This record gives sequence, C-alpha cells and structure tokens, in this order.
Amino acid sequence: MHDGLRFCNTESEKLSDRLLEILNFSGGKSAFLNSGSEAVNLAISISKNLTKRNKILKMDCSFLSAYGHGHISPYNLNMETIPMNRIDAISGIDFSEIAAFVFEPGNAWGLIKYPENGFIHSLALSIKENGGLLIANEVTTGFGRTGKWFGFQHYDYKPDIVSVGKALGNGYPISGVCVTKEISDLFSASPFRYAQSHQNDPLGCAVGLEVIQVFNDLQLLEKCLQKGEYFKKLLLQLQSQHKDQIKEIRARGLMIALEFNDFKQAENIYNQLIERGFLTGQKENVIRFMPPLVIEENQIDQLTYNIENILFNF
Repeated sequence: MHDGLRFCNTESEKLSDRLLEILNFSGGKSAFLNSGSEAVNLAISISKNLTKRNKILKMDCSFLSAYGHGHISPYNLNMETIPMNRIDAISGIDFSEIAAFVFEPGNAWGLIKYPENGFIHSLALSIKENGGLLIANEVTTGFGRTGKWFGFQHYDYKPDIVSVGKALGNGYPISGVCVTKEISDLFSASPFRYAQSHQNDPLGCAVGLEVIQVFNDLQLLEKCLQKGEYFKKLLLQLQSQHKDQIKEIRARGLMIALEFNDFKQAENIYNQLIERGFLTGQKENVIRFMPPLVIEENQIDQLTYNIENILFNF
C-alpha cells in the first residue's frame, strides 16, 4: 500500500514514535523502507543534502550497502576510508569535505570487530567540529544484538541519523531511518524529497511494532546479555584448552567471533557444523555466531560441545 507523499498511516506514525522514544530522539522523524541498504543510502542522501558535501567516511572494515552511496566500489569516488583504531590517521583527513561518518559498530564484514571507544570518540569529535553529521548503521547491530538496544550505545557516540533493518521485521522486509529533531528542523531550510513504492508500508510497520512488543514482553535485552555471557564463558574455556588453535574471542551480547590461527581450521569447523545441523558464519579465519536472541543455554551447550569435538579430531 502506497500512501503517497501527503499522507501518513497510523502504523507508521506509531512505529516512528516508538523508535524515537527508544533512541531518545524526542521530536525527531522517521521513514520506513524495505532493506538495510535502502536505509543506509537514505541516511547518506540526507547528510549530503543538508551539508552540501559529497564525501562520506567509513572504517576500512565496515560494510554499508549493496548499492548506491554506500556501495564499496572503485567507482564510488565519494567514499573515504580510515583504518580502524588508527587515531594517527585522523589528522590526514580533510573533514571540511566530509558530509558524514557512517559508523557500523561491530559487524566488520562478518569478522566481528569492535573499534576502541577512544578512536570513535576522536573521529566523531572531528566530524562535528567541522560541520559533518554522524550516522549509525544499526542494520546488523540493532535491537539487542550486542546486549544494548543499539550498538552505538557502547560508545561515546551521539548519532544524528540512525539506520535500522533486519531485526526490526524479524524476517519481514522492513527497514527504517530515524533522525533527531535538530536534523528534522533543517529540512524546512533545505527541502529533501524521497519516495518509493513501499515507503512507510503499514503492514511492515505493524510487524515492526509487534516485534518491539515481543522483544519487551520476553525481556530479550536482558536475556541477550545473560546468554551472551554464558556463551562467551564456554568459548573462553574452550580456548584455554586449545590455545594452539584458537587465537581470540570477541563478544558483545550475542554477536560473537571465534578467531582461529589459520583459515583451514575455521573453514573445516564451519563445514562440519553445517553437517551437524548448526548454521554459523565464516569469513577468513573467523567463525561468527549471531543466533536468535531466544536461544537457550542447552542449545549453546550443544553447539560448544560439537565445536570441541571437531577440534579434538582436527
């Protein structure tokens, strides 16, 4: 259902109010789309329109979108990259050209890397001092995945714009962009028009509202922290027994990386886990775990038992 440009529907207004409340964006505004890539691209488009600048900044390990402004491509000349945690690299950036810094707080192309708070704070400060905007890409890290509502909340980082997706619809294709009141107030002086067929779709927004309700009813934020700590504890025990194989464990909530000393180990475990009925993720020498937030401890036990069994027979 397409409402047109001059109308709103009850579901989209309710979902906007709910998300803005969670984000503490009182007086802000929201728009709802279909995919994470759309949400990130809209956030970037808004920042470029308001700042009248073309360049965006990202960390070298961040994925932004599958196409458009956030597409990582040699043909995207308006994207500048900074190495993660390299504070010394900040001085080499001309911030007067940067429309926005797009912060993805954790996924890192599936490698699950968490940048240092000091680095993010210094980068954000430089952006704001030079008139740029701060975007949080919460498509993967949002809605409790890292043990907080949003991944940026682990940092001294106050975004102007937040892009959400994936978990918002729990499988249904809906994403969103939320902006602060300070940003929405700028639209009157710098009009911005954006429209697509399923924008603010009432069915998708109804799904999003129900997801948030269930999230609260089941206390998934608290449970994600508890289950994440339990999972991390078991993996650390596993690492202590296999120091020659397991290099590092990185964990926030239920976004966890198990890094091995070489690629073949990770690939072997990933493939064998599939054969045993466990779907994880693998990139380079890292196995990543992002299970449903409703996972039970006995399921975590089964998974870690199978990892240990594979390691003993590798």
